[in-house]
Amino acid sequence: MPIKYRRTVLPNGLTVVSERIPYTRSVAAGFWIARGSRDESARDNGITHLIEHLSFKGTATRSARDIALSMESIGGHLDAFTTKEETCFYARALDEHLPRAVDIIADIVCRPRFSPRDLSRERKVVLEEIKSLEDAPDDQIHDHFDQVIFDGHPLARPIIGTAATCRSFTREGIMAYRARHFGPGDTVVAVAGNVDHKRLVALLAGLCPGRCGARRTDKALRPPRIAGGLTVVRRDIAQVHLCLGFPAIPYTHPDRYALMLLSTMLGGGMSSRLFQAIREEAALAYAVNSYLELYRDTGVFGVYLGTSPARIQQAADMVLAEIRKVAAGPVPAAEFASAQAQLKGNMILGMESITNRMMRMAKTELIGEPHRDVGHTIRTTPSGWWRRCGARTWPGWRGRCARRAGCRPPCWGRSSGTASRCTARSWRRSPPAS
Repeated sequence: MPIKYRRTVLPNGLTVVSERIPYTRSVAAGFWIARGSRDESARDNGITHLIEHLSFKGTATRSARDIALSMESIGGHLDAFTTKEETCFYARALDEHLPRAVDIIADIVCRPRFSPRDLSRERKVVLEEIKSLEDAPDDQIHDHFDQVIFDGHPLARPIIGTAATCRSFTREGIMAYRARHFGPGDTVVAVAGNVDHKRLVALLAGLCPGRCGARRTDKALRPPRIAGGLTVVRRDIAQVHLCLGFPAIPYTHPDRYALMLLSTMLGGGMSSRLFQAIREEAALAYAVNSYLELYRDTGVFGVYLGTSPARIQQAADMVLAEIRKVAAGPVPAAEFASAQAQLKGNMILGMESITNRMMRMAKTELIGEPHRDVGHTIRTTPSGWWRRCGARTWPGWRGRCARRAGCRPPCWGRSSGTASRCTARSWRRSPPAS
């Protein structure tokens, strides 16, 4: 049975997209605002994340308890998250409860009350969240790494902000920021599951009849200037957590699937080169993997591992050796085919989740690409993007990676367990030419 995508833009600028999957009994609905931490100034760092928190504290007609109970009493789930480029409020529910789910999300997105009492309380909650991050070096290391590679750009700042910025936010400042950045022209409503698009549009037209905020302000993105460097943060912990990486490509780049394939072979699973060499053979680390962070105008290809202080140099050397090997090739045909199958399987299995389908559809709309189901992607592999993962484009990727991995990587972040106090040192150099 074919999957049907529908798209409507309401008069107030709100974009509504849906994917009808008639054989399911559930829906996933999300309100996606195309604003994240990269849109903040240094003074406002963390304000988007705080707005996400405060939106659940109550509206003109619902208390925080009412919001939670209204979804949980029908067996649904309500949540939200902030990234560097988006803020999302979403719900899962049975298809018969879609009107209530959409009503609740629209209420907290369009009509949050932001009372001084709520701000005072939630500020304390976020400060505790910041403390919990500081107690998780395997998470915090990625913030240190971003500070090195993006060097002064808004992408370098943590999504959650800092304790100092969190304490500085006022109700007036929060409301003014939301009025400038959270509006229907900046918002995509995505619903996947057993949904009727016409009924969904009519429902949203009634729930969001006005502007409920500012119109879109399409300011030009300022691409980051990728900087090479090393940062070491010394803490009294048992392990050394290491991130190293290179500049990559934007999310919309046609070679993104080739890069995904490269990451899969290098550190995407238990059969990957890094896992086999560093964990299975050398027993140097419990956790080691490669990863991609792709944004609208840039990207990062990174590797993470955690090991003991005495073994960090050996582990880092092995990571660089594996990067050089995969960059230089040739890749055995069996390994190449296995990585292709793993990537293909991950894509298809991910589409078994209604929430994943909703998120994929919303992301596609936000970046301006056409909506295509995953079956179309797989069916067009002989002449489409799957061939980009083949021999015709692989030498280009090998060459680019080889030039970047020919010496020390452009960017390092390391949280070390060799000292009882936190210090940092860094050095800078320009990355090798691409």
